[in-house]
Amino acid sequence: MKKLIILLFLFLISLPSIFAQLEDETNEDTVADILTLYFQTIGQDKLLETNTYLSKGKIVQGQFEIPFTSYNKRPMFYKLEAEFQGMKIITGFDGSSGWSINPMMGSPDPQPMTAEEVERTKLQADYDGMFYNYADKGYKVEFVDKESVDDIEVYVLKLTTPTDDIITSYFDTENNVILKTSSKMMIQNVETDFDMYFSNYKYVDGILLPYSMETKVDGKTVMNMILEEVTYNVDMPDSIFEMPQSSSPSDSTGTE
Repeated sequence: MKKLIILLFLFLISLPSIFAQLEDETNEDTVADILTLYFQTIGQDKLLETNTYLSKGKIVQGQFEIPFTSYNKRPMFYKLEAEFQGMKIITGFDGSSGWSINPMMGSPDPQPMTAEEVERTKLQADYDGMFYNYADKGYKVEFVDKESVDDIEVYVLKLTTPTDDIITSYFDTENNVILKTSSKMMIQNVETDFDMYFSNYKYVDGILLPYSMETKVDGKTVMNMILEEVTYNVDMPDSIFEMPQSSSPSDSTGTE
């Protein structure tokens, strides 16, 4: 009994150093454990076997419904086409540079993305998702804590990009899917915060996707994106992601 008491005493006095070691060593392991369960749940291995996917759905903003088609191709090709009041709004990205056509901004011609817009689009265009091989992409991921989202217990992971954008993701501890992301980004030198909520998860070819995505700013819903159809391994030539030629007359001049 005396030996047991001594052993217990020695264990108790060593707890601070044990906990210090755990805190130093387990954050990365905790991140790996959470992401391993997440990848297993969403079918990351199945996604890695695909090369393209095409999504169709609608964006709901107030009383407006805007149909869209999204094209994604490995590793980071991305194109979004939406139609609003008879006008086509298009964004294209080839992994390093991008462009957009938005007649509502006063011009029907394609406009190149700024460096800031390119960095934002890289996150959206990443075919395998920002968490897959995140360190190779220059991202840092940390386990923050356990919290709750709408009374559902979640693990909280914070991802920081090389440009110091911060995306905090909330993983359902039971179902191993992302319920919410909170983003803090500098947009045109203004720090902007917004939240995205993910729901209505469905499997397509063994890959789990959220069919409903709600964006909130300051707690108010500003947009809902609803998927209606997702198809993998659709033929997509690289050329569809290239910036088209300007439709405006040439500005060149000559002499007679």
